[in-house]
Amino acid sequence: MASITEREFIDLHSATWRELESETAYFNRHMSRFRNSFKSSSLTRERVDHYIELYNQTANHLAYSRTFYGDTQTSEYLNRLAGNAHAVIYTKTEMHPSKFFRFIAKGFPALFRSEFKIFLLALLAFVIPALISYAYVSVDERNALAFVDEFTLMNLREEGNYDDFSASMAGVQGSYIGTNNIFVCLQAFAGGLTLGIFTLYMLISNGIIIGTLGAYYAYKGSGAFFWSLIVPHGVTELFSIFLSGAAGFMIALAILRPGKLTRKTALIEAGKKSLKFMLMCVLFLIPSAIIESFFTPLDIPYVAKFTFAGGVFVLLTAYLCVGLRKEIREKRNRRLEK
Repeated sequence: MASITEREFIDLHSATWRELESETAYFNRHMSRFRNSFKSSSLTRERVDHYIELYNQTANHLAYSRTFYGDTQTSEYLNRLAGNAHAVIYTKTEMHPSKFFRFIAKGFPALFRSEFKIFLLALLAFVIPALISYAYVSVDERNALAFVDEFTLMNLREEGNYDDFSASMAGVQGSYIGTNNIFVCLQAFAGGLTLGIFTLYMLISNGIIIGTLGAYYAYKGSGAFFWSLIVPHGVTELFSIFLSGAAGFMIALAILRPGKLTRKTALIEAGKKSLKFMLMCVLFLIPSAIIESFFTPLDIPYVAKFTFAGGVFVLLTAYLCVGLRKEIREKRNRRLEK
């Protein structure tokens, strides 16, 4: 038996339903504000969060009404109201080529900046273990055996030993490298479903390997040679790895801390953002594989390779800052309006 009558039920919750109806009409007129809430003002994000909360409450009211009052007009009204809100929240928008390129040109830099903290977490999960292992091996080169097997150390490439360059072999190698890197990034991304534990493991283990080999090459007096083989393609490759790590952490946080959303809704929202990160991760791995196959094997001065890497880093930073000035100006104007 219901603890309250249908009339009392309506009086108790009608304000919530009217607000959901009003907000549904608003977001139907301004769908882009709902879809792009991640790069909107905090006020818009709060409004979207509140709208989703209203939807969840109404869905619960619908279940209650059907259970205790049957197929009444109240249940029909709530079913229609929840259905309209569901369409706003979950209906997919068509992807046109122009939208795809607009996202790459402007959308991703804005998304990246909005999620920079979680990207920084992935970066630090790689860099800190790399620095620790570098310091540990620098104290005594034999400490490298704690992280890398002896066979690997015995067969490291010697300074001046470059691959014999040929366009055909480089093409095959580039395909292999790109596929392998994508697989690594997918593992880091999928690790989010393990509450981020496997993602963290992937970042830490890869960081340790880089730090260990860097220190071991430095001990052998070939540190510049080692980094000349890493940094030209490493700018975009490591950026992709950090993106995939951030995508995995997004999934993990949605599971662990859904906030005001249901865990299902939080996972859906995190999944949308993380898939965009993974799209860009794959796109950045393409030039990484090309550079590693065609540029890294060249026997040219180290300074040329480091200069090239510096140029790639500047271009990447400039890309990630696209729209930043406008974003800062809009935030300043919003503060002045308040």
